[in-house]
Amino acid sequence: MEPINHPKSLMEVTAEQIRSAIISGELPLGSKLSEQRLADTLGVSRSPVRDALAALQAEGLVNISPKRGSFVFTPDLRDVDELCEHRAVLETAALRMGLARNFDSLVERLEKAVEMMQTALETSDTQGYSTGDLRFHKAIIEGCDNRSIVKAYNHTISPVKALRTHLFTIMDESGDRSMSEHIAILEACHAKDADLAASRLEEHISHLTEAFRFKLSQEAELKRAAL
Repeated sequence: MEPINHPKSLMEVTAEQIRSAIISGELPLGSKLSEQRLADTLGVSRSPVRDALAALQAEGLVNISPKRGSFVFTPDLRDVDELCEHRAVLETAALRMGLARNFDSLVERLEKAVEMMQTALETSDTQGYSTGDLRFHKAIIEGCDNRSIVKAYNHTISPVKALRTHLFTIMDESGDRSMSEHIAILEACHAKDADLAASRLEEHISHLTEAFRFKLSQEAELKRAAL
């Protein structure tokens, strides 16, 4: 028997559109989500929007309160710490596997992502840089050639993608250090030094927590100064 290739449901397509808008920053962290407004924008009824928001809540992208409504998630520091630990475990393992199994294709994809980030950095294109960054890490995960790891990563990584976009664009996080870290990871991959590449990748991932912690402290200082 041949596998059935069924089309995506309207709910799945709706969820993809809302997920993409959150990850890109079009729907900012903490923003209120109106079912009717989303339905009007997407040209669908409220029913698939409601189901899509429930699915995105399971991914950690949306918070639904019966009395207050639906909102794009707003992570606290513990959330960010745990998300980054989860991401580091999966990505470092995937990188080691990818270097052993698909060295040529992995390095080629990483090189293209780095080129995209460099171009975006030179033109101050923060959205383009974020896109290149996503492609870099996607190449690492897909390079491992393990469907279970790819599935687990894709199901849980959306909040991290949204947070990275938030830091690079809305919070105006500098891309200079990030760029140098991506290049250092690529250089270690070129040298086929899996231990060094994994170490540099883990350090790179940890800086997301540091950047978010710094922004939280800045916001706290502004609040204190306003009192």
